[in-house]
Amino acid sequence: MAFTARHNITTVLTQNLVAAGDNAGSINSVHLANVHASDDVNVDLIVNNSGADYYIIKNVTIPNGTSLVVDTSEMAINTSSNQDSLRIKLSAAIPVDVLVNI
Repeated sequence: MAFTARHNITTVLTQNLVAAGDNAGSINSVHLANVHASDDVNVDLIVNNSGADYYIIKNVTIPNGTSLVVDTSEMAINTSSNQDSLRIKLSAAIPVDVLVNI
């Protein structure tokens, strides 16, 4: 798989930002921007390992037109094969732009 640093998330379905096997290296931060004109959105940022979820943030509200930067530089997120996936889940189908910084 290939690492993709930029994502436009528009669904409530859990999405992989970085999948196990992407070999993204050390993930330093994740920038989340609510680009909706009027609605807030709640966000979960999750590390999944072997089917188990570990929340970095859970149910954090990002108001419309604002951003949140999550520092993950002190976390050991291993995106090599059969290891960790970095995932996002939104509370509503509100568009969120995501930048993963390695």
